[in-house]
Amino acid sequence: MRLSMWMIANQLINFDIETDIQKNAPVNLRSARRAYATECVHVYQRGKDVVCCSDDGAITIKDIDIGYAFEIIQSIFDTYDDWSNSILESAAQSDFQTVVDDSWHAFHSPITLLNSDFKVLAMSSREDLGEMDEEWRYLKENGFSSIQAIKDINKDRDWLRKRSKSDAQRFHFSNKKKLSNCLSVSVVYDNVIYGRINVLEKDRMLNEGDVQLLNHLSRGIAPYLNLYYVNHLNLSSHNVFYEMLRGRQPDRRAFENRLGYKQWMDSDTFMVMVIDFEGADSMMHVCMEQLDSPILSTELVIYHHSLVAILNKTRNDWEKSRKELTEVAERCDRPVGVSLPFERLGWLEYYYRQACAAMRYGEMFGGGGKHMCYEFYDYAILYLMETASGKKHDQLCACHPDVVRMIRESCREGEDERLNTLYVYLRNDCSPTRTSQQLYLHRNTLLYRLKKIMDELEFPIEQKQDKDYMLFSIQMMRLYRKKYAGLLEEFALSGPEPV
Repeated sequence: MRLSMWMIANQLINFDIETDIQKNAPVNLRSARRAYATECVHVYQRGKDVVCCSDDGAITIKDIDIGYAFEIIQSIFDTYDDWSNSILESAAQSDFQTVVDDSWHAFHSPITLLNSDFKVLAMSSREDLGEMDEEWRYLKENGFSSIQAIKDINKDRDWLRKRSKSDAQRFHFSNKKKLSNCLSVSVVYDNVIYGRINVLEKDRMLNEGDVQLLNHLSRGIAPYLNLYYVNHLNLSSHNVFYEMLRGRQPDRRAFENRLGYKQWMDSDTFMVMVIDFEGADSMMHVCMEQLDSPILSTELVIYHHSLVAILNKTRNDWEKSRKELTEVAERCDRPVGVSLPFERLGWLEYYYRQACAAMRYGEMFGGGGKHMCYEFYDYAILYLMETASGKKHDQLCACHPDVVRMIRESCREGEDERLNTLYVYLRNDCSPTRTSQQLYLHRNTLLYRLKKIMDELEFPIEQKQDKDYMLFSIQMMRLYRKKYAGLLEEFALSGPEPV
């Protein structure tokens, strides 16, 4: 394992030392030498002191013999080597608690390892940590980050700007009793964030050597954290949104916590945007960092070489988030697909498929225009025809959003008047005269009823395509009510539940 001058200095804290090290001293040193050698530290006596130097700075150890000092410095290289091998062996056994405990000797600071849902996988278990901050105590007792801590962190624009960076970042919080200053890094493998390691600043100031060491730790354990979840399908996920995109229902507590962290409700209205980065993964990560701003209306997930954005339309800033996503995709010349709006995140996989289908149809028929932003609404009838062979939930989710809303309200309230009125009106080419005759209603009564219905519609129905889509959707719902009543009731009233 190669070291930097900072990493060497951090293991000499029990000695009387002076340091003169460049801030950006790189990790390029492979051993100690008594004579100058490339990529080695040169150790020599100067009066009563010993100097350990490289091209990037020097460490002076006071009042020490050269022989003793040389052995100490060379043992630092050996110690880091042993530690690096040890953490990899433990990670390969999915023993992340040992990884964290063994890392105390490298950092001499408390450490937490969390998954992407802020669930504790491991935290320093030493008895001599002394008084810790409130969040540490909450993590130890509950196994998840507190919702209040996440709310406080999300107020810190610096945290929100840096949290998805691939290298370790420093974070400073105003209330040290609640949250200690720390170094933090994402654990990323194959473009997926599987967790986060935090090193707390407690009894000493963390420095550049700790940053370099934390990067080494996160990259070393990343493939093993990936295997941990791949090989243990019964484990609660590292990320509830990622699991729902895969069609798996997440752990209920993790799901409820994530909603709490986002300040979302499952009854909110959502939509999915997908930016396709197939063959351009590096560009995707640049975009991810640009977009990871303090917008609570959006959750970003990297999935199948795409950037998936889950937007909460109930939030006031969702349109700003959509605009930013579209502009980033335009700058990168990448296509974007947009789903229909929906309630209940348990249906997420179906609306993700809608956004992907919108891109597929849009590029097939060239209907996206200059910016390659394709709305599923424009291709929904094609999708309904294509999925007619059996993916029934896909079909229900793809029905016109206003029809979906009305069928849900009718299932809850036991009233079908509005939906039936709209169905007859559309079947009669929007003729009030023929509609009133077929429904045996006075024309004025019909017009009053139609006005109330139209005022509640989210989407206009002036165009023939809009009318056809709405009529097709109502016919689909009528068919399901007759043939698959249980399936329709599940879709209208409940939906997939966390486990």
